[in-house]
Amino acid sequence: MNLEKIFGGLCIIVLSLQLAQAETRAWKNIDGVEIKAEFVKVEGEDVTLKLPNGKQVTFAQSKLSEEDRAFIKTIPATPAKPETTVLDANRKAKEHHKMSDAQEEAKKTGLPILAVFTGTSWCPYCVKLEKEVFSKNEFKEFANQNLVLLVYDFAAGGKSKSAESKKLSQEFGVSGFPTYFLVDADGKRLATNGYMNGITPEKFAQWVKQSTPQK
Repeated sequence: MNLEKIFGGLCIIVLSLQLAQAETRAWKNIDGVEIKAEFVKVEGEDVTLKLPNGKQVTFAQSKLSEEDRAFIKTIPATPAKPETTVLDANRKAKEHHKMSDAQEEAKKTGLPILAVFTGTSWCPYCVKLEKEVFSKNEFKEFANQNLVLLVYDFAAGGKSKSAESKKLSQEFGVSGFPTYFLVDADGKRLATNGYMNGITPEKFAQWVKQSTPQK
């Protein structure tokens, strides 16, 4: 429907429609022509109204009366919808070794961080976890679309290989190996676990999904 016609000469059509909702009010253009409509939204300099017959019309605010322009300014702004992150279907989960790098990727992807404290060269249960879960294609495929990987591989006896791994193991309260955490992009710990008999990539994925806040 042509907007100029709505405000220029066909207002009698919409005036014949009955008030349908409490939000419906009278709107006037700068020429004094009145229509009944419900406010929908404002985008930039344009305003969208919903007519009683269900149709929506959009036009410049400058076409409205001074009173209606003032009314629009009193309406709280509609909160912007959060952007939905769309992951690349071909994404490959990269193994990070610095928390800052993992957090940067987590913020970009919206995915939780899996922080793993392990010792694959000396710890029997770390080796079992690697063999039974992390090395499996099922886990890798799951991680590609669901996790940001952060790995700290400790030397024999749990000796830290870097200042960061030592600092984080203390902050996270790591007392044995392997220990792994789910962490959000801000560094907040969501869940923790370790090696369990009978663990599989499927069970691991289920733990991740149950421990991650739903969006």
